Amino acid sequence: MVKIRLRPELLALLTSGKIETFSAAELTVAYTQLPNGKELTKQAAKQFILRNLKRLETKGYLEDVTTPASSTTRYRLASNFNRSCVIVGKPHLSTNDENTPATVNFEANLRDKLKNQKQELGSIIGEIEEYELISNEIPLERDYIQGLYNKARDRYSKTIGRIRALESLISHH
Repeated sequence: MVKIRLRPELLALLTSGKIETFSAAELTVAYTQLPNGKELTKQAAKQFILRNLKRLETKGYLEDVTTPASSTTRYRLASNFNRSCVIVGKPHLSTNDENTPATVNFEANLRDKLKNQKQELGSIIGEIEEYELISNEIPLERDYIQGLYNKARDRYSKTIGRIRALESLISHH
């Protein structure tokens, strides 16, 4: 596996999960909005991003997903990209703030996951309630509905576990 050195701010952006596909311009804007990137000029940030996109593409960690109708080149991380192929370099610019972008990003990711799990839980509860109602209305299909109901209850239990784990991580962090 070929290793690549990336600054922690860029690594955090690329692995945050918030951007599936991106253009160089979008990544540049996102980078300049980070606490450590605000002191960079637009030109310096653009050069930095373009240089790193080229390095990632050369090493096979970046895929071009531009559609024929699009005039802007779009990228996404290749499936072979993961944290084990990255050597984390020095931060771009040091800050006095103890909340590093990776720490802020980690907590934000946890909160996003928690929000998604809570939405999923609401959906599962609605599904379970609907199975109960339909089972009472149509007793002949009770066996089939009971199987679906049991699967939904299992998903409910797993989702509750995920929510507790995320809440525990967030409160500890």
